[in-house]
Amino acid sequence: MASTNLTIKQENFCQAYVETGNASEAYRRAYDAKNMKSEVIAVKACELMKHGKLTVRIEALQAAHRSEEHTSELQSHLNL
Repeated sequence: MASTNLTIKQENFCQAYVETGNASEAYRRAYDAKNMKSEVIAVKACELMKHGKLTVRIEALQAAHRSEEHTSELQSHLNL
């Protein structure tokens, strides 16, 4: 978690959001939402996306993901 002071569920939400690009799906994966209506999940997910620490963490994860993709592209071009 690297000193972000997020809960495990918040970190899981961030990871799932970066993976799926869908806040509602990320909420389902990170929280116990089996008995929740989809509308409630959407509202809760939206609330999390407005949380400053979470948005900073998501941006950091996305930047790291882009960097990894870029490195992979460079390596594949060099190995041609």
